[in-house]
Amino acid sequence: MTDSGSTNPKSQSGATDSTLGDGSSHPGLKRDLRNYDKDDDDDTNSLSTKKPRITTIESTSESCKKIVPLDVTPLTIVPPETPKLSRQFWKAGDDDESVPLPRYCSNDAAVRVHPQFLHANATSHKWALGALAELLDNSLDEVNNGATYVHVNSATNERDEKSNILIVEDNGGGMNPSTFRECLSLGYSRKRNMADRVGQYGNGFKTSTMRLGADAIVFSRCRGTNGNNPTQSIGMLSYTFLYETRKCEAIVPTVDYELVDNEWKEIVYNSRDGWSDNLETIVKWSPYLSEQDLLDQFDHLEEQGTRIVIYNLWEDDEGKLELDFDTDPHDIQLRGVNRDEKNIEMAKAYPNSRHFLTYRHSLRSYASILYLKRPPNFRIILRGKDVEHHSILDDMMMKEEKTYKPVRSPEWSSDQDEMCATIKLGFVKDAHHHIDIQGFNVYHKNRLIKPFWRVWNAAGSDGRGVIGILEANFIQPAHNKQGFERTAVLSKLEGRLVHHQKHYWSSRCHEIGYAPRRKQKNYESNVTVPARPIYTTNLDRGSSSTAVLARSRQNSESFVRNQIPQVNTQASVKNIQPESRSTDRNRVGISLEETSSVNVQAELQKGKQESAEVVSKLQREKTLLELQLKESKAKIQALEKAQREKELLLESQLKESKVKIQNLENRQEGVNKIFHEERARRDVTENALRKKLREASDVIDGLKKQVETFKGKRML
Repeated sequence: MTDSGSTNPKSQSGATDSTLGDGSSHPGLKRDLRNYDKDDDDDTNSLSTKKPRITTIESTSESCKKIVPLDVTPLTIVPPETPKLSRQFWKAGDDDESVPLPRYCSNDAAVRVHPQFLHANATSHKWALGALAELLDNSLDEVNNGATYVHVNSATNERDEKSNILIVEDNGGGMNPSTFRECLSLGYSRKRNMADRVGQYGNGFKTSTMRLGADAIVFSRCRGTNGNNPTQSIGMLSYTFLYETRKCEAIVPTVDYELVDNEWKEIVYNSRDGWSDNLETIVKWSPYLSEQDLLDQFDHLEEQGTRIVIYNLWEDDEGKLELDFDTDPHDIQLRGVNRDEKNIEMAKAYPNSRHFLTYRHSLRSYASILYLKRPPNFRIILRGKDVEHHSILDDMMMKEEKTYKPVRSPEWSSDQDEMCATIKLGFVKDAHHHIDIQGFNVYHKNRLIKPFWRVWNAAGSDGRGVIGILEANFIQPAHNKQGFERTAVLSKLEGRLVHHQKHYWSSRCHEIGYAPRRKQKNYESNVTVPARPIYTTNLDRGSSSTAVLARSRQNSESFVRNQIPQVNTQASVKNIQPESRSTDRNRVGISLEETSSVNVQAELQKGKQESAEVVSKLQREKTLLELQLKESKAKIQALEKAQREKELLLESQLKESKVKIQNLENRQEGVNKIFHEERARRDVTENALRKKLREASDVIDGLKKQVETFKGKRML
């Protein structure tokens, strides 16, 4: 982004030539010096554009005619049409084809940051509360510079007296003019190598403010250090200004003040005109109506601090603000898909699960768990009320603690070699109600990166109620701080968390009212199967035995229970028969033995018949299950076939898209070629015009000399 002394990308510089005459005898004529007429109407599209000069020289000679230089439009002049920026974030980056493209600001070959990059860069934040958290991080980082609070509030726009603005203010060390411009620059960060600082990309302030609203204005006051005077700075990052004035590069107008002899005085770097241009632009495109209104904002900061005002907040598809300031006077909530009225009602019934159910739409709920530990003297104030810090450990019961030491990764630095994470997990205190709440809160350097990360997506009710917390400093967070970079280290951590959750659930789920789960050697399956007993009954002497699987049905279980005494009877008969044969072989003994054998055989026959009925029923069930299995296989095959067809269709669409992209690239190359040719032609024309202008200037000088000569002759 360009942060210069003037909002005009092609500002004038260099020494001014001497005047061609005094104001009393000739019109005010100066070479290369613009005439600023305050009575003329300002151009609504470019504040930095001045009226073209028309030079007039009166002569007493008939040969000296009125000379009017060409009215050349500067390259920064934009068409009078003013396109309007969409108030919906996801549509604000789309350009209307009917709107003229912005003109290029200079003739050099420098590559600049286009204003649309501000919007494209902000799309990394899919979740608006994640963008707000970035601003809270910046304020928390100022604790070392004396910050004791950050206040997030809303107010009414002074310009239209109806729209809402969002204010984030802290009393940290503030920024001097140098660090102020670094903050407003893309990609610059002083936190990259600082310990305990999550921010490292120099991108959070720009993406977060542009995600919440189209425009932001920053006020920062810094104490004087190392003998320097205190300073205060104002900068405006306005996508509306850049879009509607059709700027071709991102320009951030800034003005600085310095406290000298107890009076704030302007800091002028290049020219007073450039400083005035910046101030004029800020006043016109900000929520404040005058320079004094801007300076009054520093009254909120006292001796030091930073105040960020975000305005032109984004709207949803229904034309309502994406941020909801009305539902709760002490909270900022989200509308739309992040808000679930069912979860809000459940949060009232299950207070220990409140943060899981509400953090997606409530800034107060999210901010309370945003930091693992909060500095003792630091306050987060949301719309006049403190946000109480909350630890997920207070919502857990039956806690267990595990230690995870990751395998060293090649991208680690030397200070990460001994890193390990302590995993604390347990059931949420509302788990006995069997509500679907689970996940791990994963922090990085004290900052919550993945709230309630659901690592185990089991079928049915498995895994419900298990929550955990850990701080993983060995994994790098993504740019938006709403996730981690997908690396092998993250995959290994995810697998370990799944293992711990499955083991904890399988061993303790019965304590909160679920059916006991059979312990399995492999915990990688998605379902833990309840244990089912298997019964085996011997129905014959030695050689014949039948294994009966006891199903859940009552008749099978009763049959197994009835067979147990019969087995005991058989065993007693076995013990009696050898003794009777060895003691007495008369007919009476044989008759008694035969009678006993007949009775036992009758009982066995009855048992076999009942067993055959059970086996037959099991076979019928088996046949039925086989039919269901075939039907399931047929459905799976049909789904696989449909999936293959869908993949083929997607592949064909991908090929077509590639062809279209190639065609567009070819067209783009053609357009670029035409542009370069047109630019070269324009350069030639401009050089010719400049040559003519110089020649005209020489003619003017000659005529001036002739006029002076004529005057001298007349005096003589």
